[in-house]
Amino acid sequence: MTIFEAGFQYNDLEGIVKTDRDDHQTAADYLKKNKKIPENGFLFGIKIYSSVHNVREKTLAVRFLHSDVAGYDNIQDKMRVEGDTFSINEVEIEMPYYEFFGLFKRFSLTLSPNNLLEGKPYRVA
Repeated sequence: MTIFEAGFQYNDLEGIVKTDRDDHQTAADYLKKNKKIPENGFLFGIKIYSSVHNVREKTLAVRFLHSDVAGYDNIQDKMRVEGDTFSINEVEIEMPYYEFFGLFKRFSLTLSPNNLLEGKPYRVA
C-alpha cells in the first residue's frame, strides 16, 4: 500500500503548498483534453518530483492520481465503501514548468527546517 505524502532521503525542509485552480483549465481538464484520464475521471491528487536533471531540462515529473466513480454517487462514497482496498490510477508526465504552473491561478509554497515556521507569526527586521 502506498501512502500519499511527500518525502526525500533527508527531508531537510518541510512545508505546505496551497493553490487556487485556474478559472479556464484545471489539472483534470488538462488531463482529459490530452487523453491522459477518461472523461468520467476524478483527479484525487498530484505529486511533483524535481531533481537536478529536471531543473536542467526545466521540467517537473508530475504524477496525477485519478479514478472514476462508477457505481457510486460521489468520490467520498467510493472511498468510504472501498476502505483499505481503495485503489486509484496513476499517470506520470514530464511537464515544462510553465505548463504545470499554468494549471493554477496562484501557487504558494512554504519551506522551513522541520516545518519550524509553518503557522508561526514573525516580524521582518
